[in-house]
Amino acid sequence: MSAGSNKAFHTIRNELLRTNSLFVDPDFPPEGRSLTFSGEQPFRNAKLKWMRPIDIVSKPRFFVDGATRFDLTQGQLGNCWFVAGAAIIVIKHRKYFVKIVPDDQGFGQNYAGIFHFNFWWYGRWKEVIIDDYLPTDGYRLVYGHNRTQQDEFWTALLEKAYAKLHGCYEAIDGGKLQDALVDLTGGISEVIDLEDKSKVSKSLYDILWKSFHMQTMMGCSINRPKGATSSEVEKSNGLYMGHAYSVTSLAVVPYLGQTVQLVRLRNPWGSGEWNGPWSDKSYEMQSLTPEIKKKLNIVIVEDGEFWISFEDLLSNFSEIQLCHIQPDAHTAEIAADEEKDQWEVIVYHDSWTRGITAGGCGNAPYQKLYWKNPQFQVVLTEPEDERSGKSTMMVSLMEKEKNRMGDIAIGFDIYKVRNPQDKPLGPDDNYTRYDLSRQAQSGKYQFYREVCRRFELPLGTYVIIPSTFDPNEEANFLLRIFTLKHIDSSVIDENNIPDPSVSVRTDVLADLFSKHSRTNQKLDAKELRSFLTELASLELKAHLDLSKEGCRSLIMMQDKNKTGFIDVEEARELWKDVKSFTSVFRQFDADKTGSIDTFELGNMFRKLGFPIERSVLTTLVRRYGGRDNTISLDDFIICMSKLVLMFHIFDDHLKISGSSENSAVFTRNEFLKYTLMC
Repeated sequence: MSAGSNKAFHTIRNELLRTNSLFVDPDFPPEGRSLTFSGEQPFRNAKLKWMRPIDIVSKPRFFVDGATRFDLTQGQLGNCWFVAGAAIIVIKHRKYFVKIVPDDQGFGQNYAGIFHFNFWWYGRWKEVIIDDYLPTDGYRLVYGHNRTQQDEFWTALLEKAYAKLHGCYEAIDGGKLQDALVDLTGGISEVIDLEDKSKVSKSLYDILWKSFHMQTMMGCSINRPKGATSSEVEKSNGLYMGHAYSVTSLAVVPYLGQTVQLVRLRNPWGSGEWNGPWSDKSYEMQSLTPEIKKKLNIVIVEDGEFWISFEDLLSNFSEIQLCHIQPDAHTAEIAADEEKDQWEVIVYHDSWTRGITAGGCGNAPYQKLYWKNPQFQVVLTEPEDERSGKSTMMVSLMEKEKNRMGDIAIGFDIYKVRNPQDKPLGPDDNYTRYDLSRQAQSGKYQFYREVCRRFELPLGTYVIIPSTFDPNEEANFLLRIFTLKHIDSSVIDENNIPDPSVSVRTDVLADLFSKHSRTNQKLDAKELRSFLTELASLELKAHLDLSKEGCRSLIMMQDKNKTGFIDVEEARELWKDVKSFTSVFRQFDADKTGSIDTFELGNMFRKLGFPIERSVLTTLVRRYGGRDNTISLDDFIICMSKLVLMFHIFDDHLKISGSSENSAVFTRNEFLKYTLMC
């Protein structure tokens, strides 16, 4: 039996139990498309077989003696980052684990081949329902599993649910550990770069120690060497390059009259350990007293877990990944060593849209496009203490990746505005260098899914501008703003109610109208086209050849009686609008190509008295922009004609229905009629 995933887990399971059926997930079926983007088999020499746990072992179990980090073993999928992240959750955050892996399921009397898990997915917890078909080689699991307890299946099912969340198993073949931790908790990610050892803080271990004891989750990884042909490359000391490890503990132990800072790591393979100083069988470890060994929980067994000195970790690893459950645990906050109150968080979901808001970082020659990026205003009114007069703000920018393809570099700037004007910042428009100053940045643009920084800023009004490095890179994003004091915040957008009237001077055109109209002295779309072409040539000394669809749109805009024709007075008003639309278009068509960049649409509409919101702009660009982000004069006139008509229709219905300023009531037939009319 299959069931739509829009139903709740327990509802589906009850239906399955009633009909004595087993669940087959219609959204993530046991087929090739759930394995890879192409739908093909992932291995050349072996064909995977989908099997349920009840067909793999005689008595499958969801948990065997509860869940531990040793239950998680990476299979033939490059998702060490996810396995390592899940292992950290099992160790440090049982309350999250219970939320992620509900215990109301298993292979007992309520078994129906259906399971569910929860992930924090860009701002909210999302339930993922799956069936229990798992990829095997015909005998055993080929992806995540429990190496020692092969009848335990929670790890394999959790991995499948995470693969479904991303689209297929291939989508989680490669990733970043901190991203997995965020998806499992909703925390704030941070990356500490260890490549340049000279820039590593001397107090880093102390900062990590405090963060760790504030429930921060940690991992570390070694970059793969350039030119490597395999995804992981083993070093002579037992560590693997291109691989992620969980940080499972920190400890400081006495040794030879001094103290040594240690870090315990776990390889998600469940094997493959460090063989240098402080490894399981090393001289250093053997020299410790039984009491200290017991405290460190030393187990001499090949389980993938080992101790390493912090000094050796710094010399071997490329970065440390962190996920902070609370903003106070952010390393910059820890370094401040202050008592903090409860943080407030404001969340925005937005996007960079090609031709509308994907303005890039402002590098030449695209400086003006930078100001097209989404903008968010924050007003800091309360200091944390009167002495500093400053307020702490943490900003997190997260790209909503598609198929885990994090190939866009992201970052953000923060500007202080002396004279706020409730309109988007621009390169000229009333914002001089005396009114606007950049106060802070996220740092260099990163190919991370999330970039986050902490700031201490003077009170005032600020504008946060998130952007991609290059213009016209499309992506959705999540912006989170954490503060210790209540703040006012908003999206800066064009939200004024437009006045569709256009005031231009009147011209005599009766003779031409009579020439092109028939005996009834009215123009249809075909006649209007020839009329406008000749009128433009005579009055504007310019060529104007609109399409038939463009002329239809103009007629519908001016045809007050909705007859499909216009009379001479309507033609006179129509000509005013055409001249106004054309004039503005040519102002922005500086290179005389006959088309303009869609980034300019917002300014063009404002100039014509139509400051429209970004969502409407996005729709127009999607409909008319094409691959090259340009719009022709003909399409621009169609857009303007439809907008004017739609505003008139809306305003008329406001008067009829007596509705509020932002809503009007339409019957179904009215909606269909007006939609076809526009």
